[in-house]
Amino acid sequence: MTTAQPNQTEHDVICHMDISISDSAGRSDYEGRTYYFCAMGCKREFDDDPVAALKAEDEYDHSAPMDHGMGMDAPAKKPWWKFW
Repeated sequence: MTTAQPNQTEHDVICHMDISISDSAGRSDYEGRTYYFCAMGCKREFDDDPVAALKAEDEYDHSAPMDHGMGMDAPAKKPWWKFW
């Protein structure tokens, strides 16, 4: 397991956010390394299949801007009454 300082920043391999270890929602140990997550959903996704998660992380284009669908060019959400 790696030893980390509380104010150290780590990379969430699921959503690709950089988070402070002290602010992480969860952590998982896998093959001698500790991974930190921004939310329990990211931790659960990693725990379900760490091999696939790490493979997707290796294939992710880290040079692309991080958006997560909340940027200025994201499509506007419909009001709830327009879903029917």
